Formats: sequence, C-alpha cells, structure tokens
Amino acid sequence: MSQYTRIRAGRLVDGRGGAPILGGAVLADGNRIVSAGPADQVAAPPGAEVRELSFPEGTLMPGLIDIHAHLTFGTPGRSYEEVMSEDSDDLMLVRAVRNCQIHLKAGVTTIRDCGARNRTTLSLREASRHGLFPSPRLLVSGPPITQTRGHFWWCNGEADGVDGVREQARKLLAEGVDFLKIMASGGGTKGTDQSRGSYSPEEIAAAVHEAHHVGKLTTAHCLSADSVANAVGGGIDQVEHINFIQPDGTRAFDLSVAEQIVEKGIYVSPTIQTGYRQIERLRDKTAKTPAEQAQLADLEYKLETKLKFVNRFRELGARIVMGTDAIATFGDYTVGLELLVRAGLSPMEVIQAATSVAAEAIGLGSTIGTLEPGKEADVIVVDGDPTADIRATSSVALVMRAGQVIA
Repeated sequence: MSQYTRIRAGRLVDGRGGAPILGGAVLADGNRIVSAGPADQVAAPPGAEVRELSFPEGTLMPGLIDIHAHLTFGTPGRSYEEVMSEDSDDLMLVRAVRNCQIHLKAGVTTIRDCGARNRTTLSLREASRHGLFPSPRLLVSGPPITQTRGHFWWCNGEADGVDGVREQARKLLAEGVDFLKIMASGGGTKGTDQSRGSYSPEEIAAAVHEAHHVGKLTTAHCLSADSVANAVGGGIDQVEHINFIQPDGTRAFDLSVAEQIVEKGIYVSPTIQTGYRQIERLRDKTAKTPAEQAQLADLEYKLETKLKFVNRFRELGARIVMGTDAIATFGDYTVGLELLVRAGLSPMEVIQAATSVAAEAIGLGSTIGTLEPGKEADVIVVDGDPTADIRATSSVALVMRAGQVIA
C-alpha cells in the first residue's frame, strides 16, 4: 500500500521562476511527487494513509544542487599537496561520506563531484546507491583529465595530445563516470599556471566527442582567458570559474567569447564563493603580515572581478548555475547564493540557478530541479521567504531526498 507524505508550508517555490504560491503543498508517493501547488488542491486519494508535515512560516522548494564540488576535500588549512601526500584513498572516501551527509542536511540533494583521486568517488557513488549512508544523489567524474603535471595531476588522470586525451576519456567512460571533467588551465596545484591554457580546442574536442558519443556531458576548469576560449572552441557543455585571467595576471572579461557561450547554450558555473571565507577571516584580523595583506588584496580583486563577470553574463542571458568548488567546510552552500544576488541576479534567478537550471545543466532536468508531478521527491523547506531574502536558504527546516525525510 502506498505511503503518502504531504508537506504544507506558508509558501511554495517550484523552481520554474513563477511567483511563490501562498499556502502551498507537495504530495509525495514513495520517491515521486504526485502533486504540488495550492494546499487545497493537493490531496491524497480517499482512504489513503498520509503522513502530514506542516511548516506555516516556511517555504517549500526543490532540493538544492551543487554542480561543482570536491567531496574528498573539505580540509581547512591544508593544501592540495598536503592532503594528497598524507591521506590515503580510504581516508578520503570516509571524509567524502561525511561531507555528503553535511551537505545533505544543508538542503543539497544532488552533488556533482568534479574531481578526485583514482576510484574514490566512484566507490562513494556505489555506496550511496546501495543506501549505505544518507546521501545526496551523486554524479562523479573520477580523476579529471589533465596534462602531465597539470592541475590535479595527482588524481592520476594525466593525458597529452589529442590521442592521449581520447584514450583517457575512453578509459574513464568505460569505468562508468557520469561525465568528463577537463582541466583546461592551471589552477591551485603547485607548479601549474592559472594564466595559460593547458589544452588546445582540438584536444578538448576529443574528450567532448567521446563523452557525447555515449550520451554524457563535459565540463572544463577554466581560469585563464585563453582556456575559456579553447573550451568553447572544443564544444564544451559547461565552463567552470570563468576568471578570464590574462598572461600578465590581470582579469578582463572577453565579450566575444562570452557571446559565444550564450549563443551555444553553454552553462556558466562561476563557483563564486571560492576564497570568500578566507577573505572574511583576513578582514577580521587586526594585525596582518605583509603576506596576508597581499593575499587579501588578491582575493578581493578576484571576488570583485567575478561579481562583475557574473553580472555581465546575466545581462547577456547566460545560463548560470550554482557550484561551491573545493570549499573548506561542507554545508557552507548558501553563501554562494548570497554572492550571486550581490552579483546582480534576483533571488528567484538564484533559486533557479541552484535548482531547475542546474538540473538541466547536468542532464537531469526531466528528473529533478522543480516541484512537479512525476519528478523525484527531492524537497526542502526553509524558514522564511527566500524570494525576498535569499539568506532564508541557510535555515533548513526539512530535507526530503527521493521521498525519504532526512532531517
């Protein structure tokens, strides 16, 4: 016999961009949404057993999506190199389990992991699918494709040249990754150059072709301006970071490339909160060393340019999505939503960036991202009205993942 759950709240935001429904409700039957809308129109069949949950001051929303995470990290105060030299794959796997649970309690019901060593996140995904721990839905790339000694090379996904990239792409796809992550420029890995591209358009196109051939998507880490152009030229589905770093270290928006991104429907994942908590910590220090002063100035320059770049993309009509990146503390998701509002998106646009648009970007638009009949019952309730103040998303009163109430 079906076990229905009906959740009522002061308002409902379905993720499609329309005005909130006052006095809304969602009805779930098992792991599927049966109906969603005004509470007086959402009812189970006569005689059905129904569990009722009520949040008069809250807002019903689709579960949040983190389109760019690194679940094996979440290691505050430690560099990539320290983690990789000191931690085993087993330890990173256990840490990833913990990080999944923390993110889930914060309302994140789907995570796309954009790079980890060896098979750690593939094992994590399989454990999640077997129900071994409470978990968001997981999509994983495994080791990112990177040039020899390139960004994240210690994940063991190095590949050079068109043939090498093609071979590595095929290997990863055969192992069952959900999508391909390509390191199109240097990054935070020691010895790599953030201001220059790592792969040509032809090399990127080789990976894109292999993924698309089996119906899977691609995304590219792009810090340098030329790496964004190369990824777009290679047919990438999504660009990460979009910092537009020039060879001299400055950051300058490339309108021509941005227009191509919009024209081709490429998703933009600005990972806008990267470094923001460090900015807060440094600002709070009354006495800063010269090195800390320089770091703060660099991080503030990065943030201010990123805010401007996101605003420009919004004005052009780009499809912007929400991702956190390799953050120090999992569960710290909504600061990214707040920064997207600061960049010029409306609260409703930000909600869509974290729900329906993000779901489309990862190929799951028909399954999750909105509160509609037939979708999976990934539902959260937040205290207050996030369409008036996006900070309401930081106070999560209920999390339902595939019909199961988690918190």
